[in-house]
Amino acid sequence: MRISKVEEINIHSLTFSSYFHIGDSYHINAKSRALAVKREFPRFYGKEGHFSEFPIFSMKLPTPVITENVAMEKRDLNPFINVKTISVKGVSSSSVLQVGSSQTICAESRIKHMRQLLGHEGLRAHAITPEREEL
Repeated sequence: MRISKVEEINIHSLTFSSYFHIGDSYHINAKSRALAVKREFPRFYGKEGHFSEFPIFSMKLPTPVITENVAMEKRDLNPFINVKTISVKGVSSSSVLQVGSSQTICAESRIKHMRQLLGHEGLRAHAITPEREEL
């Protein structure tokens, strides 16, 4: 076991199942799911968009198979992890920022991006003038 010491840390943003830890951990499991919808006309209907409607959220993730035997010898000559300053703008979507060690880290982020465009008929219905007509 080692001792982690951080003098100063500045994190602007830590979001969406992200993890910040100073010290050792045994297992980290960070998961994030999101539906990102870009609409040409901003109309929201309330409870819309269910993860079960999109296969990306139910697909089984491939797990790498490790077949090599690894022999490792570890010697910590200094029992301290010393960090002077950490400056981070953002940690997002199941990311991990850790000063220390972990035996296992599982991080998963699944995002379905969609664009919902109106087309000419929809633009006219909302009295929006298209920027250019198609040829």
